[in-house]
Amino acid sequence: MLGESARLLAATALSVFPNNALGCLEGPPRPRDGRDATSDTLRRAIAFIESNAGTDIGLAEIAAAVPVTPRALQYAFARHADTTPLGYLRRVRLAHVHAELRAAEPGDGLTVTAIAARWGFAHAGRFASAYRQAYGTTPSHTFRTRSPAH
Repeated sequence: MLGESARLLAATALSVFPNNALGCLEGPPRPRDGRDATSDTLRRAIAFIESNAGTDIGLAEIAAAVPVTPRALQYAFARHADTTPLGYLRRVRLAHVHAELRAAEPGDGLTVTAIAARWGFAHAGRFASAYRQAYGTTPSHTFRTRSPAH
């Protein structure tokens, strides 16, 4: 949660206070970024995300693990997966939450909030909205009506 809060604070500061930092991200890709935005880059990033979805990772950590620039990583996901790296990370985390909600046993002391927080969802409202959009139901409904055959 601390890492997510720090990234949110940084993004807010960049958007609120006058600066030229965001201007460098716009425009055509630098030659290296375009060259590195391959399907192999995407494959390595997906493997890293799926292996580390339960840890505090963001765009910079994913790009460093691949290794390419963050912008090249964004281009690779846009070109080959029609999503963003963080959008893919969110889907993977939602899938883990969904699986845990369905597998939870009555009386095991778990809550929807605890399971969501374990997978990096610090804001309950945004989590519930993303879950509802992905699965067509609320997380609490999935939790209450878990499958008898896990």
